[in-house]
Amino acid sequence: MELVKKLKENRKVPKLRETRFGIVSFVFALLTLAYLNIFLMTLSGMELFSSFFLQAIPAIGVISGVLSLTRVNYKKTFTWWAFALYLFMVVCILMVGFFEFAIYPKP
Repeated sequence: MELVKKLKENRKVPKLRETRFGIVSFVFALLTLAYLNIFLMTLSGMELFSSFFLQAIPAIGVISGVLSLTRVNYKKTFTWWAFALYLFMVVCILMVGFFEFAIYPKP
């Protein structure tokens, strides 16, 4: 009986790694959030990078996040953090737009 207990105790649970797609998605979410903050603080973004950081990188990040969710036996912590950052950015943009139209109504 003790031998069975020792065998069960000696088994190590393999550590799960993060998916590479999840890490890429998280890094892209951080880059997009940084550019969005710079854009909102200066109120004049660089036109060359605006479409790249506000359209292309978030699209690639969301696609890589969805691909990360299809991986089996991997952790998806960075993927969920990336989706949370993207959701936070969408909510912030909607709130800024709502307050902009509430404060400055057009006749």
